[in-house]
Parts: sequence; structure tokens; C-alpha cells
Amino acid sequence: MEMAENSKLSSSVSNIPKRHEDRNFDNYKINSDNEKQFNICKNWDSKESMTLTGKTGTGKTHLAIAMLKNMQMILMPENYIHEEKYKLEIYIEREKDEDRKNYYKNLLDTGIYKYRKAVCLFVPFVEMFVEINTAAMEDKGKRSVLDKYAKNYDCICFDDLGAERLTDAKRENLYYIIDSRYREMLPTIITSNFTIQEISDVEPRIASRFAEMGKIVQFNGQDYRKQN
Repeated sequence: MEMAENSKLSSSVSNIPKRHEDRNFDNYKINSDNEKQFNICKNWDSKESMTLTGKTGTGKTHLAIAMLKNMQMILMPENYIHEEKYKLEIYIEREKDEDRKNYYKNLLDTGIYKYRKAVCLFVPFVEMFVEINTAAMEDKGKRSVLDKYAKNYDCICFDDLGAERLTDAKRENLYYIIDSRYREMLPTIITSNFTIQEISDVEPRIASRFAEMGKIVQFNGQDYRKQN
């Protein structure tokens, strides 16, 4: 059995805040205001980007983290797959212990050896900008920080765009990161209390990239934090 259809299992997600550690699809509170949005996020194919916009407290961050946790495994390059297949065949041929032999056979039969965990990151925009600004002020390699966010993760959730004012420098830094991920077709999840039009009013180049990279999902429900 190939893993391509059933690989929506494993990812490694770093930097999830303690308050959000348990967030997943199973404990998301579905109602008539968010059921459509929930289904869109749960059926995410792990390839396109997603921009979750709308009111505060409607569960955008919850669903973004659930998506990261459920991102599909990444298919490895052909040369790696060929090498790993050869190693498994040798292990099976030489292994005397039946349990371990069956373990290797299972890896080979399922095709899981062809994949690796997706490496994902959750980061608030405010936290990212602080890191970039600190690197710039202390002359500690601002470009390397930008490239970390632009290239080093299979998927990143940038949380809460609009929580602080975007200066010209911040807009340029953000555009560099988003445009790089856009060109390399690296899936990116954005959450924002702004609508896509409000994002466009602040920085149309970034809004245009968001729109072309994947779906824009609008949340219009009530703030569940204020509900009894």
C-alpha cells in the first residue's frame, strides 16, 4: 500500500504556545457560523496556502494549528527513495530476528520509507518582526533571519497579521518572505483580523500573493471567548 493517499499523519510543529498546545480538529467548536470554514480547513490538501481572515475569537488560530499538525508527510527525492529501498531489502535479507524482519517488510510494503515528516512552524507576526528588527539593529544577520522564514520550513503559520502597524521596513521584509514562499510554492497559512481588502489597502502586493497562493477563508461568527 502506497502512503500517498494516507500520509496525512505526521508533521513536526515548533513554537506552538502553551495555551494552544492541545488545539486540533477534534476539539474545535463547530456551529452554523463556522462549519463551512472548518470543513475547508480540515480538507486542506497540504499544498496550497490558506489565508484565514475575520473577526477576533472565531477560531482562526485554532484551525491553523490543527492544519499544521495534520500536514501530509513530504515525499523524498528519487535518489533517497532508491537508496532507502535498497537498504531495507538488505536488512530483510540479512535479519535473523523475525520481529525486526517483519518491521522492515512493513516499511517496504507500506512505502512509508519514501516520506519524511513535514517541518512546520507557528509564529505570531509580532514575534517574527521583533526577531528581524533585533537582528538588524545588532548586525546579527538580518538576511539569514528572513531566509529562515522564507525557505527553511515546509509550512509556516504566520499568526495575527495586523496586530501591529506595518512600517515601510516591515512591509518590505514581509513581502520578501511571502514572495519567496510564493515562488518556491511553499504552503503558508496566514491568520488576520483584517479582511483581504483591508490587507490590500495596507500592502496590495502581499494581498495579491495571498490570493494567488491559495484560498481566502472569511470568518464572520461571534467571538467565542465572550460567549457563556
